Amino acid sequence: MRSNIQTIIGAFALGLLAVSFAAALAYAEPVSPTSLTQLSSTTRDLSTLAQQSIGAQGGNVTEINIQALTITKSWQGYYGEVTGVITLQDGTNSTFYNWSDATPSGEVYATRSSSVSWTSVNCSTAANVTNEETYLGQAAADADSVSNTFAIGTHPAFAVGGNSIIANTCPRTFGYVNNNTQSTDFAMVLLASGDNRIYTTIMEDSVTGFDGETHDFQLLVGENEKSGSIGATPYYFFVELS
Repeated sequence: MRSNIQTIIGAFALGLLAVSFAAALAYAEPVSPTSLTQLSSTTRDLSTLAQQSIGAQGGNVTEINIQALTITKSWQGYYGEVTGVITLQDGTNSTFYNWSDATPSGEVYATRSSSVSWTSVNCSTAANVTNEETYLGQAAADADSVSNTFAIGTHPAFAVGGNSIIANTCPRTFGYVNNNTQSTDFAMVLLASGDNRIYTTIMEDSVTGFDGETHDFQLLVGENEKSGSIGATPYYFFVELS
């Protein structure tokens, strides 16, 4: 009988460049990937910078302009592709039927908590931002602080677990495109559930990203290495398709 069939809509595939997952979506809440595979991870090698010099002569007073580069100790970047499957499964995860969704839309979330109360998710408050800066070892005045990073452009309206996020109400920023700032694609929003900060990005459909290649998402997450310790902080990924 139809009443004996449990329908779960939404088993999805998420990739960091091709990371796949399948998960069940219930009540329009974000769900966890069933697998998450890191394909590559790189950082700028400052030792390759060319040596610069200017000659000194006795009696001269010389004005010079210096531009320097250093790597942030507060941020990790993720990017990749998103493909999806809509599934009809029973309570034992046996598949009755699948539908492919090559161009899904929605959001990708990353948080340091493995358990999120999605019904209470909303914009990060000023207190949430201050607490995140404290966790990251930042002062609000730091060039790469949360306050200064998530203060660019206007984000669109979207929904999280049934909660409406009003456009341009949350701390937000935008990923780079072709090595340059912009405020159209790869919107990133800082949400929270209680004091659990949730880094969020709105999916695109194969849009040119920071490196000139096409991606479906780009996402900044906070990481504290200012204390001098270098280690990996686990981030739990969730996705919600709309």
